[in-house]
Amino acid sequence: MSEKKEEKKLKSEATPSSKRQPSKENPEQKKKVEAELEAESSSEEEEVKVSRVGYVEMRMKKKEWKAVYCVVIGGSFYYYKSSTDTEPKGSVDLNGLKITSPEFKGEKKKFAFAIQKEEEHLFVGSCPGEPEFKAWKAALEEALTKEKTDPPTVVAQKGKKLGVIKRAKKRATSKTATSVLGKKVMKAIVNEETTTLLNALKHIVKAESGSAKKADDLEKNIIKIAVKSFLLIEDKVLTADDFLVADKPLREAFELMVKVFNGRGRVKEDKIKEALAKVEELLKKAEEVITNLLGPHLTSKNMLRISSAFGCIANADFLMTVFKNDNLEDDLDKLIDAMEYYTQFHYH
Repeated sequence: MSEKKEEKKLKSEATPSSKRQPSKENPEQKKKVEAELEAESSSEEEEVKVSRVGYVEMRMKKKEWKAVYCVVIGGSFYYYKSSTDTEPKGSVDLNGLKITSPEFKGEKKKFAFAIQKEEEHLFVGSCPGEPEFKAWKAALEEALTKEKTDPPTVVAQKGKKLGVIKRAKKRATSKTATSVLGKKVMKAIVNEETTTLLNALKHIVKAESGSAKKADDLEKNIIKIAVKSFLLIEDKVLTADDFLVADKPLREAFELMVKVFNGRGRVKEDKIKEALAKVEELLKKAEEVITNLLGPHLTSKNMLRISSAFGCIANADFLMTVFKNDNLEDDLDKLIDAMEYYTQFHYH
């Protein structure tokens, strides 16, 4: 029997993958679980913290939309041409303004938000989905009462110029990333546990949102980004080690999700909410690292795919709803099982 199969066998014997129901705990055990979740969800507060980063589509003067990289820090909003720019293209001091949800006739933008001063729109953005829209709107509304803040320090990351052959290969990648070839590449770069995790996640999103398209889009976006990342490594533009920076917050998020799963039913709901808020924060950190890493090499359209994928899952409210939905027990169990395996055995 292979080492990997032995590990999986031991794991399955120690923790059955189906219907892992929490056992009744005495008061001391309950306090211990709550303390663990609280320790995981607490973090040192910085003087001024970036509350939201990512790509959104900005409405231009000619009624066109263009993807830009946006940052909410303190009471200020900054937007950049890309995540690699050191100087913002524009900024808005949010104190005293309001955030609205405008509609534009003839423009199919369901999830648009505007930073508004009296009747003037200072910035109009659009998100690819409802979770990202709610997250951006919440971050901006929270910043309305805060003081103006300088932009965060950005380190320029210049991408290597691509030759004619590599540019052609890059264009071809856009067409093949979701094709049969793309899925074959996915099988080559992810292991069985990661595939299980992605499938479970897709089923959960479909069941919770009631939208097969939303679940399919999530899978398509993840596959596209994974294939493009694989080809950047293959072409020696990036290295596998470059992605390890994102692995740390991702691994911590998974570890905390496992603790939340095993602790549900034993602790108060507010402790679960605090822990899931920390999970959201960790996933956003992973998103920021990947965004900055791939920013010099991908188009703005593909960068929006990263925001869309993380926006769908890096959401504490969504995660809380999933944890409370008994109908998702089997898929949630598979998801947590894959996360637990990743944190224990997925070494680089």
